[in-house]
Amino acid sequence: MICDANSLSKYIDSSHNIFFIFGPEVILKNNSRDLISANLREKGFSEKKIILEKDFSNIEQIIKENASGSLFGSKTLIEIFHDKGRLSSDILNILDMPDIEKMSNIAIIIRSISEKINKSTKWVKKFDAIGLMIDCRKLKVFEEKGWIKDQLCFMAEKDAREYSRKINDLFSGNLIAQQNEINILKLTYSQEKNDAYDENDKAEFLPYELEDKIIEKDTNYSLRIVRAIKRNDDHYGPLLVWIIGRIINVSVVSLQNANSRKSLESAGIWSNKIPDYLNFIKKISLKDLLNHQKKIYKLDLASKGLGGISKDQFWQEIDNLIIELCSN
Repeated sequence: MICDANSLSKYIDSSHNIFFIFGPEVILKNNSRDLISANLREKGFSEKKIILEKDFSNIEQIIKENASGSLFGSKTLIEIFHDKGRLSSDILNILDMPDIEKMSNIAIIIRSISEKINKSTKWVKKFDAIGLMIDCRKLKVFEEKGWIKDQLCFMAEKDAREYSRKINDLFSGNLIAQQNEINILKLTYSQEKNDAYDENDKAEFLPYELEDKIIEKDTNYSLRIVRAIKRNDDHYGPLLVWIIGRIINVSVVSLQNANSRKSLESAGIWSNKIPDYLNFIKKISLKDLLNHQKKIYKLDLASKGLGGISKDQFWQEIDNLIIELCSN
């Protein structure tokens, strides 16, 4: 089956947990992947394996190894990133694996760089029979307005209409900018709720846990870490700035280097984190990172009492920067 990204929630349970995400709109691809992942977590898929190009030749082996489930009975989501060129035969061969649609202990998400597919091709017909293909095409003007309003469902109806109009006027045709504005509004509107939640959230985190969650683009968990540290150990503020700055600086250098992996290795990034870093920098532009460098410089000054901003503003700016880093 093939559906538009905006209709995914209606069809998400109609497939055999095999999904193919394609199309030119990055934000819709991110949102589709997040919605599918959340749905699978509710079904007990607690483990995840990421397959990048270097491991394409092992796709069938990885699927077979995880199809029987783990020793602890958990289910595994296998996420495949096709990020350049045509779909390889290694990926397409998945469709010919015996009873692939009946392997209940695995789910597969193929996130493809392909912007269009030909519905008459043999592989598309095969996938259509066993999985769900999500078309993340560019939205038309009236669809874009509806999409913005749907994202503002946390607001009162009157406010949602007003803000959706303003956002569409300012950032028409740019869903990334629209999503950033919506995320900041979510943070602002939910502040009282978050403050109440923070009082009851007794979890404690180490500052270095923030790096993992940012490069995984887990906005909610990243903000939870920052707020817990602000509440319990606010003297770690300068360290958080250093950690976020390191992520940004390492990513800038990596994007400017012909061999991104080697650049990350040279920067001292642990080997188990390199795949997440590579995925992170693929979804963010050098221009945005350079702008983030300027913001982190100001936060660094503020953490030393030189920025001329209040303590509350300092923590708010950290929240805003994390939202921007995680939302691209």
